[in-house]
Amino acid sequence: MSWTGIELYFTPGSPGCRSVLMLLRELDLEVELVKLDMYQKYEHRKPWFVRMNPQHTVPTLNDNGFILWESRAILQYLVSKYGSHKSELYPVDPERRANVDKLLFFDIGSLYKSLVDYFHPQLMSGAEADQRKGNAFKQALDYLDLFLENNRYVSGDHLTIADFSILGSVTQLEGMDYRITSYGNLYKWVERLKKELPYYEECNAGGIEAFRAWAMNQKNSNKLI
Repeated sequence: MSWTGIELYFTPGSPGCRSVLMLLRELDLEVELVKLDMYQKYEHRKPWFVRMNPQHTVPTLNDNGFILWESRAILQYLVSKYGSHKSELYPVDPERRANVDKLLFFDIGSLYKSLVDYFHPQLMSGAEADQRKGNAFKQALDYLDLFLENNRYVSGDHLTIADFSILGSVTQLEGMDYRITSYGNLYKWVERLKKELPYYEECNAGGIEAFRAWAMNQKNSNKLI
C-alpha cells in the first residue's frame, strides 16, 4: 500500500463507511482509520469533530487538511485524485461517468433514502410499518433488479464506485434479516461480489453484525415501552 496522509473517520455499521473502506482496499491506499463510537459515547458530537464536520456525519475524510464528507462524494474524490491506475472505477469519458453518477444519485435519492424512510421509524420508535414507504422501498429494489438484468455490474460491464455504494446500502438489509432472494438479478449480483471482492468480508462482515446487534437491541427496547 502507498501512504497518503489521509484520515478516515468512520463507524463500522454505516453502509457509506463500508463502501469507502472497500474502495480504499481496491485502490490499495493506506490511510489512518479513526473509528468513532456513535451509539454510546456519541463521539461524532464532540466539539473537535463538529468543528471539522458541522454535520457530524460519517464517513468524514481528512486529506492533509482537505475535509470532505458524504460517502459518494468521497468515492468520487478518491478515484479522481488517487485512482489513475483504476480509472474504470470512475471513468473519465463523460457518458460513462454520467452513468455511474446516475446510479450514485439513485442510491442516495431512491434506494438508500427509501430504506431509511421505511425502516428507521420502526427501529427508532417501534412505529408500525408504513405500507406506502414500504412500497417505495420495494420499488427501488425492483428498479435495481431491472438495472442488473443485462449488466454484470450496476452501471455496465465494469466494477465502479456505484457498485461499492449500492452494495453497502443493500447489504445493510442483512442486519435486519430482510431477504432479497426474490430479486433474482440483485441477489446474484450481491452474492457474486461477496466472492469476487477479496476484501469484502474484512470491510463488511463486522459492521453488518454490529448493526444487527444494535437493531436487535432497538427492537427489544421498543417492546418494553
